[in-house]
Amino acid sequence: MSKQFLKKDDLQLLNGGYLSNKSSEPVNNVAFVNAQKHAEYVITFAALAKGKDFTGKKADCLQSLKNEVNALLTSKKRTFVEKPSLIEQTLTKQLKDEAMSFMNFQENSSKVDKINGFLAQFEVIAEFEEFGLFFESDIVKLNKIYTMENVTTAVKEVIDLLG
Repeated sequence: MSKQFLKKDDLQLLNGGYLSNKSSEPVNNVAFVNAQKHAEYVITFAALAKGKDFTGKKADCLQSLKNEVNALLTSKKRTFVEKPSLIEQTLTKQLKDEAMSFMNFQENSSKVDKINGFLAQFEVIAEFEEFGLFFESDIVKLNKIYTMENVTTAVKEVIDLLG
């Protein structure tokens, strides 16, 4: 089998998904094809997961609602003197905002690490897009050629569901 080095623009799908070069000759790279099939799964999973509720919600209890109504009606009190309003403390607000920023940074950093870890399995697609890959003459069929951008967008949406 002869090997040929193909770059991103040299690859196409013909006649219902046969992977070929621009000369319409069939080509195959097993690692690339496996990554493409896995990318198709992840992207389809992300598309179907949109709008789904995987946690569900607890049903409301009628007795709890009745108790809440009774408690609200029996606890209505007249206010004779208004409570003083809270004085805005700029330093306290700045410290609180800084603490929240730090916590969000930690959470976002953890999420980015998780995304990058998951995307590592698509390294062959990234290498193909950046440098190109060697392909052999063989017949293989794909539904679509996915890019790292397609995969990254899908993974960002569902990383918490992917494990």
